[in-house]
Amino acid sequence: MACVALVVMEPGSDWPGHVGDSETLVALRSEQDMVGSTREKLAALRRGRQDISVAVLACNGATDVATTDRRAKVAGELLESVSRAWRGRLVLTASAGRASGPLRQHLLSLAGALSDNLRGTSATVTVKFTEAHDRDRIFSWPAQNSPMAK
Repeated sequence: MACVALVVMEPGSDWPGHVGDSETLVALRSEQDMVGSTREKLAALRRGRQDISVAVLACNGATDVATTDRRAKVAGELLESVSRAWRGRLVLTASAGRASGPLRQHLLSLAGALSDNLRGTSATVTVKFTEAHDRDRIFSWPAQNSPMAK
């Protein structure tokens, strides 16, 4: 099976920068049904016999109930997927410059809640607040030979 890095971007989020060592990168930017779009993309990758070794959820600055509920569902789907891979990683990212205190608290709390589901796996959940120079120095998007889905 091929290993894939998957990036899911909330509307208004920043590109997270370098994503794993995978040569295959899939980015999903959904303005409508993020949960459904993420499930569909994960199912398509599984059908294509591709393991998700790294999944990144690039978060915008919103902390309203609807956004945090959707974010938790998407993160749960991503965690379930990376848990199938050896040493899979789920990374929750947000722009350091725009990450408010409530957003930072929410993402750390979400990572803690997701970590409760890691027993029996080699997967990890991390939170990363990225600086602009970190995002821009690795590569520009879209990278060559990287499919981008909507």
